Amino acid sequence: MTNELLAQIDRVIQKRPLYKEALSTYRELVGLLEGIEPELPSVSKDEAVTEMKVEEGFPVFSREALPLDLKATSSLFPRLLEHLSSQKREDSKALRKVLDRVQIDPQWIERAITAFLSRDETTFTTMAQEVNLEPMTLKFVTSMALKPSLNALRKAVSEGIQKDTWHYGYCPLCGSSPDMASLDDQGKRMLHCELCGFEWRYPRLKCPFCENSEPKELGYFVSEEEAGFRVDFCKKCKVYIKTLDMRVVDSPAPLELENLITLHLDMLAHEQGFKTCHS
Repeated sequence: MTNELLAQIDRVIQKRPLYKEALSTYRELVGLLEGIEPELPSVSKDEAVTEMKVEEGFPVFSREALPLDLKATSSLFPRLLEHLSSQKREDSKALRKVLDRVQIDPQWIERAITAFLSRDETTFTTMAQEVNLEPMTLKFVTSMALKPSLNALRKAVSEGIQKDTWHYGYCPLCGSSPDMASLDDQGKRMLHCELCGFEWRYPRLKCPFCENSEPKELGYFVSEEEAGFRVDFCKKCKVYIKTLDMRVVDSPAPLELENLITLHLDMLAHEQGFKTCHS
């Protein structure tokens, strides 16, 4: 999985060199994930149970109870911090402070992971502020440390999920919100989970965040910098989601990469008064 992602990053950089700087740090961190093989706790593969939960609108797992290899995550966490703090960054000193903290108190990592997965913004923000680090940076490091376990979990159970029968705006695997969407060759919409990366179908004319389906309250604007990218928004809840049109973009990258290199769309959306579901 890591080698495949590295190859995708290299392909994007070669095809769109404008994003080399934006992806360089991410590529280095992905390289640190290579060779890590998480040992997940016992995961039930009872397809009948999985299908029943999905049919009733319940995700297979809740974020708080995801069966992950926390030992592998905790060992990867300081490696990511050490690499980032060694770079020429404005927050290098803060990153080093976090590294010092986790070396003194290994349980600090577990508390950060728990707060991140349970969406405990108060605790997570407080922990970040204690080490003078931006909460978004700490979230990024935490999500990267969790990535190998999440990828392994998705691979283990995703085949048992009928993505065509799931009609909710949250992930059928872990219950998280989508961070990006895509339109396939037939114009059908797919949502991409911001946590585990699972993708599932969702109606185009329906807000995944408040389920508003009034055409007059739904809209979008397109990117003037690159064809095939747009921002879908809902006037009712004021939340937006970036969308990649596969019918227009030639050889698109995985959505987790497209999300990283379309920050200009996030800026435009915020300028027009819209927010992410996590704002």
